[in-house]
Amino acid sequence: MASHPERIAAIVLAAGESTRLAPQKLLLPFGNSSVIGSVVRAIESAGLRPVVVVAGAQTLDIAETLTGTRATVIPNPDPKRGMLSSLRVGIEALPEDVDGFIIALGDQPRLRPDHIDRLLSEQRQHGRGIAIASHRGKKGHPVAFGASYRAKIMALSDSQTLRDLIHGHQDDVIVVECGSDAVIRDIDTREDYESELRRLRH
Repeated sequence: MASHPERIAAIVLAAGESTRLAPQKLLLPFGNSSVIGSVVRAIESAGLRPVVVVAGAQTLDIAETLTGTRATVIPNPDPKRGMLSSLRVGIEALPEDVDGFIIALGDQPRLRPDHIDRLLSEQRQHGRGIAIASHRGKKGHPVAFGASYRAKIMALSDSQTLRDLIHGHQDDVIVVECGSDAVIRDIDTREDYESELRRLRH
């Protein structure tokens, strides 16, 4: 397990309805776990705590598949309001004393602890409040934020997005090459899922 000089938490967004891939994509098997289980285990192996998973309609099923992890699964009561609503639910669940947090997607199952370590190390080294994982010039997830951005995210209006916040603080952003397409690929369709399985095997 990696260690970080700060206490860094994680919010995993898992409230999507998986309308293009049934059954719920996050519960599909992946390696020795499930799609979302692989994400949470990578985050835990990177030494982040706490890990808050914000789920939607299948909160109980997601909690069951994460049995054995230290993740806390909490429901977004209105996931149709979009990603920002899930972010707010996750931020409200974080302890006040965390030094920062990452926002990860529940459907990026090839995420590895070293991707997270690199993201946080570059953020720390360059003293930036926002660090964005990328690969070959394409930005992806996770995104790391300093603690001061908790209030900034909570203050966004419903018509705004996290992208608006990042665009408004470009001087405080570092884009980190993670050396893997795992940080720019997610799962929306059956083809995406099968493609990620193939990449896992190679």
